[in-house]
Amino acid sequence: MSMVLGVVPARGGSKGLPGKNLRVLSGKPLLAHAIACGLDCKEIDHMVVSTEDAEIGTFARHYGADVPFVRPKELASDTAPMLPVLQHTITESEKYYGKTVELLVLLDPTGPLRTTADVAACIDLVRRTDCDAAISCNRAHRSPYFNMVTEAGEYIELASQSAKDVGRRQDSPVVYDLNTVVWVYTRKALMQEQARIPRKSRLYLVPPERALDIDSEFDFEVLEYVFSKNKQNSAISARKMVA
Repeated sequence: MSMVLGVVPARGGSKGLPGKNLRVLSGKPLLAHAIACGLDCKEIDHMVVSTEDAEIGTFARHYGADVPFVRPKELASDTAPMLPVLQHTITESEKYYGKTVELLVLLDPTGPLRTTADVAACIDLVRRTDCDAAISCNRAHRSPYFNMVTEAGEYIELASQSAKDVGRRQDSPVVYDLNTVVWVYTRKALMQEQARIPRKSRLYLVPPERALDIDSEFDFEVLEYVFSKNKQNSAISARKMVA
């Protein structure tokens, strides 16, 4: 038997925003938003949280996720890359559930504005095409062909060169920011190709207002404002419907 596995990676340590995975956003911990979205997606068979932290594990179970294994300490350090974390998740989850992972759905806690429709659409993109990964993105505001530079000795140069000089940002080649809304992988991409961004990857475009990532205290304050504004708009719409 095969399964679609949802995973929320939530380690205990975070230098950019200490304790961010358990920071309360709109009444519940940050990781709970990712768990809820995964549980609401009918395409996902099992939702797990990968963590080395006992407190995070307790909260994850409270909000409905499985915590069938403890992430090794070496995969929970500041320098640990995501790829081996996902490989470990597949190996341990297959042991626990007795099923083979068909697709792994990565729902990072730092993208709480995702929707269930985003997750379902990303899964569908992998299933109906020949790609090995569907990666969420948004149109980049800055361009390496126009207003992103690197240092070249004492001076600077554009990060990327196009075939012709670009006089306006709007005329530069379209580039995208990858975000943490939802990434979907085939088992082969993670366990055989062993690539964070597989060769056969496709983009899933989301609007910038749903693409906010939490990496700092300022990001968290912005998201608190967005959630508050969304609640106000929902309340106004509900009153209009009643009226």
